[in-house]
Amino acid sequence: MKKLLSPSLALLMSLTLTACNTNNDTNGSTQQELSGDISQKEPSGYDRELVKFPENYDKGVNYTTVHRGNVREELYTSREAIEAVQNGQPFPDGTVITLEIYKDEELDEIFVMEKRTGWGDQTPQGTPRNGDWQYQEFNADRSLDYEEDIGRCFTCHANQERDEYVNTLDEMKSYDLENFTGAKESSTESQITGIPTDHWVVKEDSQDNLLGNSLMEDEEKAGIIQKVLLMIHFNKAT
Repeated sequence: MKKLLSPSLALLMSLTLTACNTNNDTNGSTQQELSGDISQKEPSGYDRELVKFPENYDKGVNYTTVHRGNVREELYTSREAIEAVQNGQPFPDGTVITLEIYKDEELDEIFVMEKRTGWGDQTPQGTPRNGDWQYQEFNADRSLDYEEDIGRCFTCHANQERDEYVNTLDEMKSYDLENFTGAKESSTESQITGIPTDHWVVKEDSQDNLLGNSLMEDEEKAGIIQKVLLMIHFNKAT
């Protein structure tokens, strides 16, 4: 009797195990679907929520352009970061460096590195710590690129420890900040200087405010008018 039951029992156990494995696979797939695309899970343990997309980064300083074959890279950072570098100081806390990557003149990716005090402690064990820098990769539509291996960023920038882990430090040092502020201001000043003011009149009232009641006779008063116009212009711009 035992000999007759053994094959049946073995078959029953085999079917049971197969059913359990199938259920586990199904449950795993369901959980993955509920939690989102599994490709969005960073297998290497990097926290992909630290570095956010820097809105208005392109309003900062476009301090250099790098060409690599059919690839063009535009790099941006803040004026404060460049001033710190040029003064021999470390990058300020909160510094963001943004790299636009164009392939055949079409925006392909946006790479971001950001420095925050204590962020170095977030670097996974076994990964070279790059000071307090963390990295992020975004698609052209500014969505997070979960397929990018962020570990490669740490390895690459680790070779630039002498330059505070930044590959383009020399470009920051040599950048002329007048190119960033001077062009806009000189353009505005030239437009305002071109406004005819011969017929304008100015007068100081009891509160030293300028009023249009007396003829302007000298260059000093012309300069006052231009300064006022510049103040109005930049107040509107901000």
